[in-house]
Amino acid sequence: MQRKHAIYIKNSRSSSCWNRSGLTGVFLILLLLVSSADMTGQNRLLKKADEAYSEFNYNKALKRYQRVASKGDSRYHVTKRIADCYRQLNMPTHAVEWYEKAIAFHDVDAETYYHLGLALRTLKRYEESDVYLDRFHTIMRTHKPRQGLSAEDYLYHLRSDSGRFSVSHLNINSSYSEFGPALLDNKELVFSSNRPGKSYIRHLDTRNNQPFFDLYSAKVENATQLSFPHPFLPGIKTGLNDGPVSFTSDGQQMYITRNIDENPEGVSEMDVFVVRKREGKWQKTLSSLPLKIKGYSIAHPAISPDNERLYFSSDMPGGYGGMDLYYSERRGGFLSQPVNLGPHINTPGNEVFPFIDSKGRLFFASDGLPGLGGLDIFVVLAMAEGFSNPHNLGPGINSPYDDFSLIWNEANDGGYFASNRPGGMGEDDLYAFKAQSPLTFTQVKGTITNETTGQPEEDVSISVFKNEDIPVASFESDEDGFFSIHLLSDETYTVRFRKRMMQPIEKTITPDEMKAFGILNFSFDLAPR
Repeated sequence: MQRKHAIYIKNSRSSSCWNRSGLTGVFLILLLLVSSADMTGQNRLLKKADEAYSEFNYNKALKRYQRVASKGDSRYHVTKRIADCYRQLNMPTHAVEWYEKAIAFHDVDAETYYHLGLALRTLKRYEESDVYLDRFHTIMRTHKPRQGLSAEDYLYHLRSDSGRFSVSHLNINSSYSEFGPALLDNKELVFSSNRPGKSYIRHLDTRNNQPFFDLYSAKVENATQLSFPHPFLPGIKTGLNDGPVSFTSDGQQMYITRNIDENPEGVSEMDVFVVRKREGKWQKTLSSLPLKIKGYSIAHPAISPDNERLYFSSDMPGGYGGMDLYYSERRGGFLSQPVNLGPHINTPGNEVFPFIDSKGRLFFASDGLPGLGGLDIFVVLAMAEGFSNPHNLGPGINSPYDDFSLIWNEANDGGYFASNRPGGMGEDDLYAFKAQSPLTFTQVKGTITNETTGQPEEDVSISVFKNEDIPVASFESDEDGFFSIHLLSDETYTVRFRKRMMQPIEKTITPDEMKAFGILNFSFDLAPR
């Protein structure tokens, strides 16, 4: 571009017409040259900003995007990327400010509405959040997973279950980050932290200028008091991030997430490795699992109690969003190809940090399922085929901030999780929780038929309430007249069945009728009016 302008100026100067209009033309050409040089510089700076962003160096990318924006380039890409950087740096107020600028462009994409909605939720601006999340789901033609409730009713339902867990801050937290707890033999808590170690060499993560994460362990003295943390297996430490981990129930194997060498594009990926214990000692040789696809990551391993199924998160192709949940089964000593848990669990957002307990309940964190803000923790129940719909654990465990990496202890009466909620010591802190009432469910299912014809009655509206007026779910019977829902076993529910031109039916279900992980079968006949 500059070369073309240079030739043009030379040709102009060879002209014999050097009057006022000729000088004006020269000045205009010079202005174009300067403008072109500025544009070239901006394009170069934008390219460098994009490179820093693709390498997860959000601090550097943000500064470069801001420089581009300050030069008057207010294109959508730059505006959105500034918002994305603030989001990645956990600065939701600034992220909202720039996402709101981004949606003013005519070429705004669905993802921008999605991230604006999540950022607003972190700031407890729920009504505004729901507007943009609904817009996202409309554009993407995806289901709004609120159990059939309106946004207001769903939030009311979540907040109604606020006393189920008590939460305590742990004494092992630092001014840095701690997350990813795992229990070894139910006596030792192993976790990841980026607190400074004893090494004189400090490697910093370019994304946030913080140290990389290493593994630490602390003896469990009681649920909330642990011994002073010490490095765990320093012999397998790398120069990048190590953890989180998951132990087999016999304590003889450990699955660990770690960064691997950067790919040719400079993007660091994650992989899962297994470490084995021989004669009571952990080996220093790690084996990579045959699950990773080049160019993508797998992370956050969670091994089932019987050691037969490994759950993990991945952004591999074929998923439904950013990070999806997968599992791989052990068959003849080998792990099967990854199986996606499907769209009723995975969303256009991120599903991460799975944990499977001794009862077969799968816990995980999601920012795509509706909740209180940021990452919320959910549970799904194992069924004959797949899992139940996700259940939000509610206030206490969840907050308007990021709540994730939950595990249960051996007694299944409490456990640990991580959160960046206010009141902690660092960016992410570890918390202990205690279940004040059992987290048990009953599957309520049945078939609805027409009293006159005896045929299944489809599209019957089914509304579930607890304590008479708190909405829990709203759905319809299928073409076979069948319905099914999992409900907490310690609540009293009212279930209402309605269909146009049919007599309505109402059924009350009490805790005495519901048993832990039991099944209640009901059959109803609807009579014509």
